[in-house]
Amino acid sequence: MLKTLLAAAAAAAFATTFAFAADKPTVGLIQIDLSNPFHLGEVDGAKEAARRAGFDLVVTSGEGDVTKQIQAMENLINQGVDVISINFIDAAAFGPTMAKAAAAKIPVVCLHSKIDGCAAVLGFDERYTGKIVGEYAAELLKARYGEVKGEVANLQGLLGQGLNTDRSGGFTDVMAQYPGVKVVAQEPTSWDPTKAVSITENWMTAYPNLDLIYGNSDSLTVPAAGVIGRSGKQDQVMLVSVDGTEPGLKAVKDGTMKSTVLLAPQYSGFWKAYLPFLIATAKDDRKEVLIKGVLVTSDNVDKALKLASDQVNNMQSFPFEKPLADIVAGY
Repeated sequence: MLKTLLAAAAAAAFATTFAFAADKPTVGLIQIDLSNPFHLGEVDGAKEAARRAGFDLVVTSGEGDVTKQIQAMENLINQGVDVISINFIDAAAFGPTMAKAAAAKIPVVCLHSKIDGCAAVLGFDERYTGKIVGEYAAELLKARYGEVKGEVANLQGLLGQGLNTDRSGGFTDVMAQYPGVKVVAQEPTSWDPTKAVSITENWMTAYPNLDLIYGNSDSLTVPAAGVIGRSGKQDQVMLVSVDGTEPGLKAVKDGTMKSTVLLAPQYSGFWKAYLPFLIATAKDDRKEVLIKGVLVTSDNVDKALKLASDQVNNMQSFPFEKPLADIVAGY
């Protein structure tokens, strides 16, 4: 499959935005849930894409339940939307529903997972994300011990998601390069902060020599930081994360976390609605679009915080069409 980044042809595609205002196609966006702050930020970005491009947007979710998510997709098929964009809870469960979409001639843009019938796959370059987090974690361990060694653990998201598998896998691939590093635990949370808290509490007892926790999302890692603080081990257990949400960036700023990866929810959500719109209107035929995140540490967190603020407060003028790394570099 041809791999491509948002950098490719993005500006040219964006320039055609306003030509479609009269067509008013309908994009259906199906989230995992509408409670996770990252997912909510994505909805805001998707709404901005609809405003700029002049299409109708219908947002729904599975409320964390795969059966409800399947029903949500079937509802959109029955409504006759022009294209569906879906972040699967469990991609393997959607075979019959994907067949229904195909029969209705409704293209489906699959978010973060690839299954048969996807018109395109849109997601983050998750192996890259896990890799840059792993490389930074190795630097932190070397700074502590003079060599890369120690005990690390991984708070995972939802099993069955390609996003989760690759986000963890890129990290463990790096850790496997160092015989002195032991990955003592990897546990799924289903992206539930309450589960992340419970697991971290258990780890504080089970692994008294734990050096570092990698959380697959700020929504997991920030709550884990609270557990570590209450345990008095904030100087021992280092935290690295992914998402670049406002709480995550603030945690890097105040030193509670060592790093996160800026994925920018409004930016992500913009493309999760805008690319399907381009596909539905035959203006984009890319089969895979991968967004590369940007590692955020104390060195560049101020830039990332300003970018995060501008996404929310200056959304209508924010340059969503540019590659994320280029936007960060402009601050």
